[in-house]
Amino acid sequence: MNVYIERSLAALLEVNPQLTVEVFTLATDRQQAGQVRYHERATVTALYLPEAEGARKEDLPELVPGFAMAVRAIASRPPQLVHSHYWLSGLAALAAYPQVPLAHTMHTTAAAKNDRLGEGERPEPEVRLRGEQALVRRAAALVVNTEYEAAQMRDFYGAQESQLVTVAPGVDLSVFSPREGVRPLHEGQDGAAHLVFAGRPQHLKGPHLLVEALGLLPRELDVTLDIIGTSGTNYEQDLDTRAEELGLGDHVRLLPSMPTPDLAEAFRKADIVACPSSSETFGLVALEASACGTPVLASKVDGLMEAVADGVTGLLVAQRTPAAWADTIEQLVRDPQRRFTLGQAGARRAHDFTWQATAQALIQLYQSLARS
Repeated sequence: MNVYIERSLAALLEVNPQLTVEVFTLATDRQQAGQVRYHERATVTALYLPEAEGARKEDLPELVPGFAMAVRAIASRPPQLVHSHYWLSGLAALAAYPQVPLAHTMHTTAAAKNDRLGEGERPEPEVRLRGEQALVRRAAALVVNTEYEAAQMRDFYGAQESQLVTVAPGVDLSVFSPREGVRPLHEGQDGAAHLVFAGRPQHLKGPHLLVEALGLLPRELDVTLDIIGTSGTNYEQDLDTRAEELGLGDHVRLLPSMPTPDLAEAFRKADIVACPSSSETFGLVALEASACGTPVLASKVDGLMEAVADGVTGLLVAQRTPAAWADTIEQLVRDPQRRFTLGQAGARRAHDFTWQATAQALIQLYQSLARS
């Protein structure tokens, strides 16, 4: 979500020289608080609330009223339009500016997550579901990434067709692109491959499926896995422990989140990028990996079916089980020519998704809402 907001903001300011933007976010640590002049026409303010100090995820809904009051007090002037991201920010927007047109992007929803809960996964709380229902009732526009997400909003929340606006995210091709002299670690090799997972390591993102899948592969295959991301939970330690139990200690590495240019380099060096999520509104990682010329394996769910062209830029895995993932991984590990073909097609297709196109679509929406 942070990538989406930063990239779309930069593109919005580029395509519309009349636009001014104030971005507000919550700081849960006093050291994070402050205002940054992001652009001559945009500021980013991290608001600190004493009651937010060290707040846990489940505490955040209680902070919405205070955050809304702080935004109203600090904003330089009343907005013509508010675009909120994620349900908590949406509720804060409704509280701060109930009479101002609201465009809202969910990014993820409680209903979609709960619909695909795996064994041992905790359902999203009722307070989130009720909050998202309120947003659907009151938002002037619901910005969705794909038609799959639009269908979910209709089916799970009763969203009206007139509210739904589909705007695909983009990819920064100046960063995510093939690079001369940088090749996958096992390019052209049959029986060897380096996999990369990038994202917040958590159950719904599915890196544990990759660890289990590697444990099922024939031992003659040389397959390694880098899990890139930071969760701040015990989940990462559980992954490391499980890899050791499966005898994969030398094949699985857990790496912290890294700067965007380094992530792009990791994608270029990967033979395969894997996205085994149970739910994704789009799957930006999949598109960024494709832009780097790397084939993608992804779960056959909602937004990932848009980000990955099945059989063209990667392969979609219908079942979210270690056995299904092991089988699909093995197919590509044993077929270096297909990996190359999928990767090349992905790099070409990525040019259909730009942040400038995203911004143009958003500007049209903003102008329409402001007029109304």
